[in-house]
Amino acid sequence: MNRFTLPRDLYHGENALEALKTFTGKRAVICVGGGSMKRFGFLDKAITYLQEAGMEVKVIDGIEPDPSVETVMNGAAVMREFQPDWIVAIGGGSPIDAAKAMWIKYEYPETTFEDMCKVFGLPKLRTKAHFCAVSSTSGTATEVTAFSIITDYAKGIKYPIADFEITPDVAIVDPALAQTMPKKLVAHTGMDAMTHAIEAYVSTAHCDYTDPLAMHAIKMIQRDLVNSYNGDVTARNEMHNAPC
Repeated sequence: MNRFTLPRDLYHGENALEALKTFTGKRAVICVGGGSMKRFGFLDKAITYLQEAGMEVKVIDGIEPDPSVETVMNGAAVMREFQPDWIVAIGGGSPIDAAKAMWIKYEYPETTFEDMCKVFGLPKLRTKAHFCAVSSTSGTATEVTAFSIITDYAKGIKYPIADFEITPDVAIVDPALAQTMPKKLVAHTGMDAMTHAIEAYVSTAHCDYTDPLAMHAIKMIQRDLVNSYNGDVTARNEMHNAPC
């Protein structure tokens, strides 16, 4: 038996970030990386929308590229103290991947990092919180996947966490966030997206449900990546959909 899992809801298109207004709960944690989401005002918008939904909001920021085990454990400790109903990760793959791992540790404090790395061996999540991923880069599409990559710098190893449980409940793909990317990041994440799409198509786990998505993504990236890199707004928006 095989399984194909996606988020329950995927909000996309102009002003998709406003979907945060519809969430229900008492408290939400927002996980973000460097300063770009702050500089361009998206963090403030997310805070405001969640507050409009009636939630108290706490921010875990400064999540580094290639997030570390220590970052995950520290973030989970903040969550255990704050007890959020929602975990909202905003940014590129790094803050979203880190937040997924924090989610596991928050719900099951006794879980070790080694336990997390047992492929498809996680306990049931959503006993304390639901998860929303908001992508700002057009690359790995971790906002809709069952994967997270965390780095153990002491060992010099990147570890994959793979389990359907960490598939986000909600993905938000708002093209306005992608418009903030510098050209270098457009190029790097675009090639990342193409690599993932090709890998999905030739994967030994491919199936009738994944092949059309992978092939269409390849076609979109081929059509739009160069124009996106050259500053075409429409192509940039399309490229934000392609990897997802």
